[in-house]
Amino acid sequence: MQKPAQGLLHIQCLDFHREQRNHGHACGFPQCEEGGEPEGSSCVLEEEALPPWQGTQPEVYHMKRILIAGLIAVLAMSASLPLARAAGPIVISAPTAGTATLTTGKLTYTQGEPIDWRCGIFNDTDQPLELTFTSSQFYDLILRQGSTVIARWSTGKSFADVMSSVTIMPGETKEYSGSWQVPVDLEEGTYSLEFILTTSAAAGRLTATTQFDIGKAAPWGVGVTFTTDKLIYRVGTKLTVSYTITNLGAEALDLVFPSAQQIDWTVTDAQGNLLYRWSDGKAFAQVVTHVTVPAGGTQTFGGSWDIPRDLKPNGFYIHFTVMSDTLGTLATQRAAVLMGSTPPAAL
Repeated sequence: MQKPAQGLLHIQCLDFHREQRNHGHACGFPQCEEGGEPEGSSCVLEEEALPPWQGTQPEVYHMKRILIAGLIAVLAMSASLPLARAAGPIVISAPTAGTATLTTGKLTYTQGEPIDWRCGIFNDTDQPLELTFTSSQFYDLILRQGSTVIARWSTGKSFADVMSSVTIMPGETKEYSGSWQVPVDLEEGTYSLEFILTTSAAAGRLTATTQFDIGKAAPWGVGVTFTTDKLIYRVGTKLTVSYTITNLGAEALDLVFPSAQQIDWTVTDAQGNLLYRWSDGKAFAQVVTHVTVPAGGTQTFGGSWDIPRDLKPNGFYIHFTVMSDTLGTLATQRAAVLMGSTPPAAL
């Protein structure tokens, strides 16, 4: 008969000893005769050394031995298992984690012009964000007009079946960018571009959408610059914008406007929420107006906005439009600025 561990035998001996005493029987161990309880070293292994049952049921005793042995075996196996390691980056399922922001290089493109785009994945949580990919494809792009899908970036492309992952730490941004040659025969109009992060969790993939126009080309020899007086602003200060047209051609440039309103411009946050529109609350005469830019000359439009003191810090976009079809794709320009939370000192 194979010897079990001494601690197991001692537990068995104590159990048998107490059961016998509870029934008024003698245990048979030397310590029991002296009124004590058996020590582990007093437990003998041979069956013939065990005391007689003296009226107890052997089935109960053997069942207890089996249960105790099983319990100790389970505990021993648990103790032998390696301790779990500290968890790595927490994988947070989109869309509750991370924010995707998509922009195009211009607001208006001409037919046949490739669309340059940029998408930032911002980790807005307090835990590392791990993005897992099952192939070498990290993203896809879909071009739509209304609800109709015009083209998909991944069509006709092949990708290697390799696993990879990208970890974005809290407060950091992972950026993807590229240039996509969309169909060259797109008609003039407004189109939407959707970015899809092709992570392994298809049901929770991060997406972002933006819009752009396909319009007619700008006149030859005409250039446009759009600037803000700063890149970073404090709340409670003034933001000033400037849109300048330069006529490099040999002839005067006639800008035609359908009404007395010649410009409009807006301020939106990174998610597209409108904060300010210059034309709100203004009225304009419905008469055709003209502005002439002489050859070699310039024409500047502009405006300013008092940034609210309670504005939440964020990145913001400014869209400025000169409302003349003469300018074609140059009519609308965009700039990005940051607005911080520290207001200027009170006077």
